[in-house]
Amino acid sequence: MKILAISTLLMIVVASLAVSASAADAEPEGCMVLVDYGNGKVLWTTVYGQESMNAFNVTVKAAEQLGLDLDYSESAYGVFVNGIEGVMGDWPNEWWHFWIWDSIGEEWDVASEGPSSTPAQDIAAIGWSYVMDRADFTSQSPIATPDHKYPWTSMRHDLLSTGASQIGFSGTVDLEWNRDLGNGPISSSVVAAGDRLFVLTSGIYNWTDMIYESPPILSCLDRTGDEVWNATIEGAMFEIASPLIAGGIVVIPSTNGVVYAFNAENGMPQWDAAIGSSANGVTSSPILYRNQIIVGGGDGKLYSFAENGSVLWSTQLSSSIYFSSPSARDGVIYIGSEEGKLHAVAANGTGEIWNLTVGGKVRSAPLLLEDEVVVTYSTYEGIVAVDGGVVAAAYDGEEIWRVDVNATSSSAAETDSGIIVSSRDGLTMVSLSGQVQWKTDLGAPITGSPSVANDTIYAVTAEEQSRLVAVDLTGAVVWSYALEPEQYSMCSPTISDDTLYVTSDNGHVYAISLSETEDTGMDPFVLSAVIALALTIPILVIINYIWRRRRG
Repeated sequence: MKILAISTLLMIVVASLAVSASAADAEPEGCMVLVDYGNGKVLWTTVYGQESMNAFNVTVKAAEQLGLDLDYSESAYGVFVNGIEGVMGDWPNEWWHFWIWDSIGEEWDVASEGPSSTPAQDIAAIGWSYVMDRADFTSQSPIATPDHKYPWTSMRHDLLSTGASQIGFSGTVDLEWNRDLGNGPISSSVVAAGDRLFVLTSGIYNWTDMIYESPPILSCLDRTGDEVWNATIEGAMFEIASPLIAGGIVVIPSTNGVVYAFNAENGMPQWDAAIGSSANGVTSSPILYRNQIIVGGGDGKLYSFAENGSVLWSTQLSSSIYFSSPSARDGVIYIGSEEGKLHAVAANGTGEIWNLTVGGKVRSAPLLLEDEVVVTYSTYEGIVAVDGGVVAAAYDGEEIWRVDVNATSSSAAETDSGIIVSSRDGLTMVSLSGQVQWKTDLGAPITGSPSVANDTIYAVTAEEQSRLVAVDLTGAVVWSYALEPEQYSMCSPTISDDTLYVTSDNGHVYAISLSETEDTGMDPFVLSAVIALALTIPILVIINYIWRRRRG
């Protein structure tokens, strides 16, 4: 009986030590920190032990954890953050703004004091966002929140058109849900922010009677796929452009030549602006830059709208802009045209700065990298695309390199290994110097643009039964998922939080979970202690058995 008593005591001691150690080692709930560059790129980290810190101390620790250079100055009024990772403020036009998360109201509040005067003890999250002259957008707090950290607010994710999210997962395929919106094909991409998704259907066309039985509809879904509201786009036809989330409104370009804005919360119409006829419609997906909604018109003009829908300026660039969407950086907007040119336009409305003849037709969104701007182009025989390539230009408009990769009219995406381009048989990786690194034959063309997250490339094939394909940075296919019911798909994948969204001409929206592992919710030390106990018990049973046998 002694051994049983000792065994029981030992288990109690081990369990007590596990609980005590777990309590001692368990970190308190930390303070989340957001770094929002104002161009769509956001970074998150969590700082622990903030009880003894102020918000500036937390900011310094967060910068260390993220590996970011922090530029700041001290004065009698406290600490002022001048720049983060080389992105410097230019007061009063551009600056890093300090926010505090209101956990009760679930919104970002303007900080009433500077970071060095703000105790961090009871703050769940703080945010730093780079504000770029957005005075008219009074509610322009960060779109990213602690509950929904990674929004995707425009077709190519950010102002640089990288098509890349900063989400930290590798992921495996797991269908969460698919929703048939029942209103014809969906060629546009989903946009996402907070707990809302927005998608534009094309309407139902009766090919027998050659009439539209149902016009396009903008649908607002929650993250489970349930519809919250919808809005009909009268007079429009087959839609291919994607919506834009701009503060509290959703902006819709339409093939009827009108740009629409709806209240993001309830779907009520806010304004509409005609910038062309149905003959040359709007197929360019808009962006929000420096207090302006920027979109290319089918009439070949680049347009800038204010929040209330008034036209701030327009610049004639070509005879037509088809599908190419704008990108923006350092006060300049870049877009392609049907005349095969890449255009650089001043964001202040003073007109075109330069243009470069690329060749073919430029229907892609320019990808803005550190030292160069990259566009894909396609050449056509009639309406059939027969060839295409990639061109890189310096920011002064001088061509740096070009390579023929049989590219489609879709946009390139940025990866850590180079530039990923869709082609007529799969995907191609091109280095920053214009060298082809690899080609992956997927057995079908990719007409939508690829998207990237955590070293994984996602693209949708355009075939009778389209597939969502994941490819790693070496070109190896990680997995492939066939969309059902079978139909062609021309969308670009959207990646928001831990979910990937795609659409298809079958009228469905698909939500694919990309979570790598399931969180057990158990503290690692407690889990280790439980495993230790599980291993200790059979050993003690064996010892007890041997001891009893020896006693005879």
